[in-house]
Amino acid sequence: MIACFIRYEIDPFNVAEFERYARAWGEAIPRCGADLIGYFAPHEGSATTAYGVYTVADLAAYEAYRARLRSDPRA
Repeated sequence: MIACFIRYEIDPFNVAEFERYARAWGEAIPRCGADLIGYFAPHEGSATTAYGVYTVADLAAYEAYRARLRSDPRA
């Protein structure tokens, strides 16, 4: 299994925009074949760092996921 961690630097005065982004990608990621663990916005500690975490079975699954993601009109 491969776990992918995406680190985001966000504007602390625009967290609502990041939340909208995370909801949209929260639908796109599983639709394209990866298992979304979640998006984590600032709560305690850094006010500008957020994370997205998802998993895929292996490198072949990751490549297939990326190909589906590129061709998904809603992603």
